[in-house]
Amino acid sequence: MSKINSKDVPNGYPLCVETDCPVANHCLRQMAMQELTKKNHLVTIVNPRRTTPSELCEYYRSDELQQYARGFTAMKAQMLPGQYKEFMESLKMYFGRTRYFQHRRGECLCSPKDIAVIRNLLNKLGLSHLEFDAYEQHYSWND
Repeated sequence: MSKINSKDVPNGYPLCVETDCPVANHCLRQMAMQELTKKNHLVTIVNPRRTTPSELCEYYRSDELQQYARGFTAMKAQMLPGQYKEFMESLKMYFGRTRYFQHRRGECLCSPKDIAVIRNLLNKLGLSHLEFDAYEQHYSWND
């Protein structure tokens, strides 16, 4: 069942105890439960009374890898000053000033949700052809 590494699981990540769930084999919370309980004495769990054993469960996290983006420094060189100002100001409002620069430099990954926000902004600016500096595949633990 488990194809995840215990080192990949975020600290304090809430695990699921529903082993009879029809999607347990593809839920990161259940997969992490199988992996972390092998060696950890204490774990955090989702309240079993709040789960719905199905893909409709609000705590279900698919084990399908998602595309994340790292950095968008190259975009600036391809924008006019006015376009970049609007791009930067909009994303500083979305991420916050410090996080904007961390994301731009690639210190923080852009989640699939972040990518969609940035793509929408690029489309609005007529710059849909611009690409992120790099792409990576990761599990979506929280999104």
